[in-house]
Amino acid sequence: MKAIVKDYFKAELCKAKTAAAERDFEAAWIALQRAHILGQTDEIAHTVAHWHMLKLAWRQRDFREVIAGQLIQTLLAFPLTVLFGQMRALRGGRANVKGSERMTVPEDIQQILNQ
Repeated sequence: MKAIVKDYFKAELCKAKTAAAERDFEAAWIALQRAHILGQTDEIAHTVAHWHMLKLAWRQRDFREVIAGQLIQTLLAFPLTVLFGQMRALRGGRANVKGSERMTVPEDIQQILNQ
């Protein structure tokens, strides 16, 4: 992972942590989804993003998100990223997005990834 991408990844995780502490769960999810997109092609960052999503879903007692979205994804993030990391379409990482669904990457994130 490029240093600049890593910095933005960490910043999004910090935003998510702050938002969750303030019980602004919508902002926390947005920051985690942004972190997921930034880290999706790096095995460790991808796994870390899903781990934080799993913790947030658990904190909210959103068991659909825990089971259908994050538990399996957290376990599979590392091996799947090793196998397919560069070939996968960038996505937000939540359970409400189908695996085959293509998502639009926010323009500012795309610019960071293109650097």
